[in-house]
Amino acid sequence: MAKNDIYTNSGLSGFCSELGTIIRSGITVTDGLFMMVQEETDKEKKRLMESMLSSLEAGSSLHDAFANAGEFPSYFLEMIAIGEKTGRIEAVLFSLSAYYARQDELSGAVRSAIVYPAVLLLTVFAVIVLLVTYVLPVFGDVFAQLGLTMSDSSVWIMTVGAAISRAAVIVIAIAAALLIIGVILYRFTGFKKAVLSLAAHTKTAKALYSARFANALSLTLSSGMDIDESVEMSEKLLENPVMLDKIKQVRENMKNGKSFVEAVTSAKLFSGIYTRMISIGFNTGTIDEVMNDIAHRNEERVNNVMETAVGRFEPAMVIIMAVTVGFILLSVMLPLLGIMTVIG
Repeated sequence: MAKNDIYTNSGLSGFCSELGTIIRSGITVTDGLFMMVQEETDKEKKRLMESMLSSLEAGSSLHDAFANAGEFPSYFLEMIAIGEKTGRIEAVLFSLSAYYARQDELSGAVRSAIVYPAVLLLTVFAVIVLLVTYVLPVFGDVFAQLGLTMSDSSVWIMTVGAAISRAAVIVIAIAAALLIIGVILYRFTGFKKAVLSLAAHTKTAKALYSARFANALSLTLSSGMDIDESVEMSEKLLENPVMLDKIKQVRENMKNGKSFVEAVTSAKLFSGIYTRMISIGFNTGTIDEVMNDIAHRNEERVNNVMETAVGRFEPAMVIIMAVTVGFILLSVMLPLLGIMTVIG
């Protein structure tokens, strides 16, 4: 992956926005990149842009210049290819800027929702280990000296705590090993494809790739490209095997003489309401606008699903930790109250 922030979602968003703004002002892509190189202070980013600029000056297409850099995601590259093919590179760049900005917001929400509870969980775990391995045994000794016995819950927690204390190092080592193995395996194409294949069947993944496909169709159709070529180019943006199978069905249906609307309906590429929207758009000549609307709706759907999941995760973690800590503290306080009663 990238070595600097130009390749993060926020970095890509800013990069696309800056280049799109330059092109909108009437400056060529080559001159625009030259200007960006002159203003860049980060050595790695400057080196990469100089490489892309050299490719362009040597006659390469913008897509090839980005692809040869070897640092840009496939979705980015395929969208750039569509922009060049349709002559709408400016619109594509701003579309990519908005897309990666949304991805950055979503990633930030996920990180904050995971990191905060994770820190709390580790803190609570440390407190629990301290209580059950050091504090409760002290109460046990005091009770023994007084000829009393601790409550069943306190004894049970002490027993569990001792076991946790002994196994903590082993559990942490196993968890770390599994994490490292998972990261290493994910770098292999076969394993990565297997993981993505499992995720591909989720509604969220289907909605995400439906949005990508619809957005690409909107751009290609609005440029005057015919529907067959638009579908063919837009298919390259998809990595979801379920969606790819459906696109193949659409293309096969169109080859057999069906209209685009009939082919989409038969393949069940979109839900019923979207299919009706496509039919209306096709009949009224506004199919590019309809596909753009469908793309935004699916993107909002993905964002809502992720935000809902994130919103549920954090409170659930806090509740679990609060109950656990409350139970531990109660088990500590009860013996303490018992001692105070005896002494009093």
